[in-house]
Amino acid sequence: MATYEQPLHEQLVDLLREKISHMQAHDKLPSERELTQTYQVSRNTVRMALDELETMGFVYRQHGRGTFVLNNERQATDLSSTYSFTTQMEAVGRVPATTLVYLKLVEANKYLAEHLGLTLGAPVYKLKRIRSADGMPLMVERTFIPGTIFKGFTADMLHNTALYTVMQETYHITIAEADEGFYASFIGNKDADLLQVPADSPGLNVQRTTYSDTHEVIEYTLSVARSDQFVYQIHHVNG
Repeated sequence: MATYEQPLHEQLVDLLREKISHMQAHDKLPSERELTQTYQVSRNTVRMALDELETMGFVYRQHGRGTFVLNNERQATDLSSTYSFTTQMEAVGRVPATTLVYLKLVEANKYLAEHLGLTLGAPVYKLKRIRSADGMPLMVERTFIPGTIFKGFTADMLHNTALYTVMQETYHITIAEADEGFYASFIGNKDADLLQVPADSPGLNVQRTTYSDTHEVIEYTLSVARSDQFVYQIHHVNG
């Protein structure tokens, strides 16, 4: 098996994550120019690293002001059942739709290896999807699933079929539980374009880790939702 060579921007992500771990929420990171000089990398490498940190939920960016640390001590919210966008939208009388932006096979970097319980370089399928209701885009989802479990996964499998249904019916995986964490943020430029809102609009970020009945991680999803349209509802029952 070939040795995994971590791309330069991912090495910078790891370095900046370590730096962020010693900072407080809303502390400002050095400018792109300062990071370029400090780490002796190109401006493009710095931007790619900051993009990835923003997607991971470690930082948020404000146009003309810079990049800031998000709360890095987030705790997962215990939900009463596995979340389904389609089910929730139908429950409130809206017509859900999903647009697949891309599906590609990537190698697990340190961050994905940690969250999926994989080794560095292991195959991972990355899906980027736009979730809409009544024709309005509400959420951008980046979903990662282990290629070691879902071998041969294709976009055609998702045609008119939910991801969890594919997992259960095609791969015979039993979905047992999921952990979700929520935090407020500002929506970055790329996701703002897809959600048809101005950059730096308030958003709701969701991190979800889904487990099988054998406690293997079968999904890790990072979502960015419009806060003006999307509401999470949790039903609590006293035990």
